[in-house]
Amino acid sequence: MPKLVVLLVEQNILHLLILYKTTSFTYDSNTTKPDPLKMANSAPPPPAAPSPASKLVRIIVVVILALIVLLGLAVLITWLIIKPKQLVYRIDSASVHNFNLKNNHLNATFDLLIKAHNPNSRISVYYDPIEVSVAYDGQTIAFNTLEPFHQPRRNVTRLDATLVARDAALSGALSRDFRVQKKSGNIGLDVRIKARIRFKVGIFKLKHHTLRISCSPVKVQMSSLKNFETASCDLDW
Repeated sequence: MPKLVVLLVEQNILHLLILYKTTSFTYDSNTTKPDPLKMANSAPPPPAAPSPASKLVRIIVVVILALIVLLGLAVLITWLIIKPKQLVYRIDSASVHNFNLKNNHLNATFDLLIKAHNPNSRISVYYDPIEVSVAYDGQTIAFNTLEPFHQPRRNVTRLDATLVARDAALSGALSRDFRVQKKSGNIGLDVRIKARIRFKVGIFKLKHHTLRISCSPVKVQMSSLKNFETASCDLDW
């Protein structure tokens, strides 16, 4: 009995040892026991590095912003150096001769003195052929073209324009208005000027601009005995 008990005990102990070794081997081979101290001291994973495409987009945005800033500075510096001023135009004299209105057809000669003032100290102006027209109540009745010219800096140029109306057809209402205004001694007309111009700054000539000038009302005198009222003009680029 004692031997049997001993053998059984030994056998049971042997089984327990084998079971312990098997369990220990399985746990160690498949599972890593976490270390609480390492988990407390471990740093967060580093952020992912940006992709080459995102780097390229950032570089392009920075370059575009830098160009915009440089362009703005260049425009500001140029403006401060040049200090551009608005061109000024007005009608200093306007008269009509050989006025003949018959059967709603007008024949007349309009003489205009146009004052063009360039107040800029660093900008001169080149004018292409200048179109000048006279209109009444929206209807053009006379037209002429003036020769091109160059206007220096800080210059006042006076342009003599002669516009001839030859058998200009008018409506009955316009004819009646013309007759009434003729009796008053002057006729209120609209003078329109159109030209393509170029500015010259230093040695540089800028691109062409279309200049449109409107002078209204211009009281064209029927008699030279009356004093003419100068008419200011509005500009439209």
